[in-house]
Amino acid sequence: MTKARLSGGDEGVWGEVRGLVARRRVGELAERVAALGEAERAEVARRLPEFLKEVRQGAVERVRAKQGEPQPWEEREAIGDVLLPLGPSLRIVGAGTISGAAAAAAWLTRREFAVRWGPQLEPAHLVRALAGRSDAWRADVAARLARKIRRANDPITPLALALLRAVQGEPPNHDPLVVAWLSAGVVDDDPLVGALLPRIFEAQGAGRTLMEERATPTPTPWLALFKKLLAAGRLSRAEVIDGCVSRFLRGGDAIDLRFFVRLHELVAPEPHEVAARTRDYLRLLPTAPSTVAALALDQVRRSGPHDEADVAEAIDALVFRSETKLAEAGLRWLDQEVRRAPTLAGETASALATAFAHTSYDVQRRAARIAVKHAAAFEAGAAVITEAVGLLPAELGAQVAAVFGGEVAEPEAPEPFVPSALPVVEEPGPFPAPSLKADEWELHDWVKGEQWLAAFVEQARGDRTALRARLEPVFGNAFSQLHEMKRWRDAPQWIAALAKEVIASGSDPGVPEPEPIDPRGTGFSLHAVTTVSGEEIDVPGRAFTDLPKQVWKNLFRQISKLGASEELVAAVRDGLPTSPPERIERRLPDPRSVSGPHMFLLRRLSELYVALREGTLPPVLLATPTSMTGHLSPDVLVERLKVCAAAGVEPLSADLQQALLRLPRGRHAEAAERAARVGSRAAASVATWLAEGGLPDPETGLKWGYGRHARDHDFREDELRYEASARLIPVLRAEPTGHDLIDELLREPSARRGDDHGYAVDWWPATLPSHREVVAVNYLPHLLYQWNRAGVYPAHLVALTQADGPVGEATTLVLAYFLAAERQEAVRSLLWMAARGDLDGRAVGRQLGYLVRRTWFETRPLLKVLAEAAHQGAHEQVWEILRVMTPMLLPDKGERPTVAHSELVAFTADLAVWIGAKGEMPAVTAHAARGGRSRFTRECARLRDLLR
Repeated sequence: MTKARLSGGDEGVWGEVRGLVARRRVGELAERVAALGEAERAEVARRLPEFLKEVRQGAVERVRAKQGEPQPWEEREAIGDVLLPLGPSLRIVGAGTISGAAAAAAWLTRREFAVRWGPQLEPAHLVRALAGRSDAWRADVAARLARKIRRANDPITPLALALLRAVQGEPPNHDPLVVAWLSAGVVDDDPLVGALLPRIFEAQGAGRTLMEERATPTPTPWLALFKKLLAAGRLSRAEVIDGCVSRFLRGGDAIDLRFFVRLHELVAPEPHEVAARTRDYLRLLPTAPSTVAALALDQVRRSGPHDEADVAEAIDALVFRSETKLAEAGLRWLDQEVRRAPTLAGETASALATAFAHTSYDVQRRAARIAVKHAAAFEAGAAVITEAVGLLPAELGAQVAAVFGGEVAEPEAPEPFVPSALPVVEEPGPFPAPSLKADEWELHDWVKGEQWLAAFVEQARGDRTALRARLEPVFGNAFSQLHEMKRWRDAPQWIAALAKEVIASGSDPGVPEPEPIDPRGTGFSLHAVTTVSGEEIDVPGRAFTDLPKQVWKNLFRQISKLGASEELVAAVRDGLPTSPPERIERRLPDPRSVSGPHMFLLRRLSELYVALREGTLPPVLLATPTSMTGHLSPDVLVERLKVCAAAGVEPLSADLQQALLRLPRGRHAEAAERAARVGSRAAASVATWLAEGGLPDPETGLKWGYGRHARDHDFREDELRYEASARLIPVLRAEPTGHDLIDELLREPSARRGDDHGYAVDWWPATLPSHREVVAVNYLPHLLYQWNRAGVYPAHLVALTQADGPVGEATTLVLAYFLAAERQEAVRSLLWMAARGDLDGRAVGRQLGYLVRRTWFETRPLLKVLAEAAHQGAHEQVWEILRVMTPMLLPDKGERPTVAHSELVAFTADLAVWIGAKGEMPAVTAHAARGGRSRFTRECARLRDLLR
């Protein structure tokens, strides 16, 4: 097989060009290609395909020589590794020598040369390389390249734009070209401006590309260019105004049209310029996005006088719109026109009738006031107004009916409320019997995992041949790379290791000892600091996050290659403590790199694996639950202790400690006495635990914090404002128990989370079924910002609900989070907790207030969820939630009330009626006292009066 030689040989012009390609001398290559004659270009073009073939074959041969016959993907990777650095040079040679314009354009866009992450061809080099070709040929190539552009950031864009500017020909009519040109930014004295700038009014996607352009305080680049061209007379005002208006008429959403609205405002049409386009502006009033309609209304109002029919049509269009601001603007215009010309009232009576049916009370009130105010003028249209009276709320309808007659709507009756009983909470069922029937995916489920472990331990002391036959079909070929891994972080990996040890005893070669990095023994230190205003400070958090993601990953990959341990690198990368770790046991991760409950589980599994290999497995596991909550019956635990004692085997330490945590709360004197009589060390420990009432409730809680300027801050309790970096800080403090793994489990979790934190979360509630608040505290770092990471989900909330133990701030926040997220599981959990007397409504209300004010959650979806819970029997508990939450979510001083504020107070008032609530809400009283006739003020007054 001939191997490619990238340089060498006396082959005339081809040898010279080939040498420049091999040395990647792109600039020199462009000059040389530009100077080629016709015959020389033809010779180079003829040799180029053969050269590519040699390069590919050589790359594959090198892989074959190193590792044998490669896989197809390995061939592609090897070829790419060779061609990628040569890409710019090869594109220059092909484009500069291939005779046909279509073929040259195709060569420039070949995928193997034009990859986004590879070296890029400088547009100037391409322009230089093609300088020797005819103008017509270069224009043809430029046009063909331009038509290949598909998106704004297309890699071919810089080359296409450079060629188009060089040939100064007419660019093709291609919308993506216009969008890509805009995305590339303004270029001084750009020859493409004359051809492409007028096309932005028609090109699909142009407006969205320019949506961040602003005219104030200083025009941004494209608006500044328009301003400059208008001032120089290179663009006419009429051309720009017509372009904007035509773009408005073509339609689109507010984002698509935002730039053109700002451009129109920049031009600021004169009244005579508007007058010539009045009909077009009027056409925009009914359906254009609100920003465009407001602009059109402003132009029409400034230009007048207008034909009365046009005015009536415009007012009709405005009051028909759903936006309160525009509908009210239409009514103000109507009011002014009727005062100016009372004869116009007959033509605008239908607009009043339309306004009577508007969804905004403010619009309805203004329309009713105008009707009464100009009753004499509206005599000609009285029939229309009389017929529409029933569309108004009762109190407004009565005012209009007193003048025009008509049937007034019945006062809106409050929503009927029939209280329901809270659901009867069924006790969780018994834990299923031990079973090995589970595949590798099912073993992620904690129930299947515990069943499998219990069955495995029971059968491992018996007929190993029969056990091997059961395990071989499932685990024989699964987890093929298991023994090559340094750390086993998932329960299924450990379970597979147990199975493989039975299938082929001794097959695990163990983790090889790492070679010493520093023979002198000075050790390895890794530390990251953050610089703020020139000062180096230690700040918890992920290091170097200002770098591009790929660079960030590669940096830590290189640090690992220097010899830093996997755990040390992870600690610095994820902002975790970098103090020397405790002894890292075989296959176990560093305890700092995983969550506490996850580490507790892994220690149990590691213990079983070691016992299996050393032949010290007990006859039965102590910790297998007897209830689906994860609880373990004290009587069953004592019986298992007896089985171990009879076999002369002490139970495993981690298994024992898990069993202790699964016991029901409280003292169990009889079981303690029976355990004390068993006579083993483990039984004595269990007897003490049962007699003393088990694990005392640790101190738990949470704090709200946020990050700013590379520093961490805590929210004050009364701080109710949004922070993009809001986070939850766990609080967990427990007295030592004398059990090492339990004490490790009860360490306070870090508010920071590494890449491997938050896994095996399904197992956590069953790890501490009598102390759900400890579980919830461990959930906190994984609750917010779950995108593309391990997180906490509604099923985990349900598990907390079914568990036992005090409900504190952490459990309350988990419930509040999923209520705010509109999850049905949260409604059921609220109902169950209310039925069991576990729900602190005021605490839930406080955390809901924080979630809405400090994060991205919104009020209106939350009201729907709370209303559902109230209708299903939790009306009293929902009232307790609202009593705290509603004042927290009311508008701050200077903040304008929104529909959401009005609906919040209205729902709170409705619920107050349903349960007959009393007791002032000072914040609501204060808003009601400000007066006014807005819906928000009226609802505040209603709630205030109900609570007196």
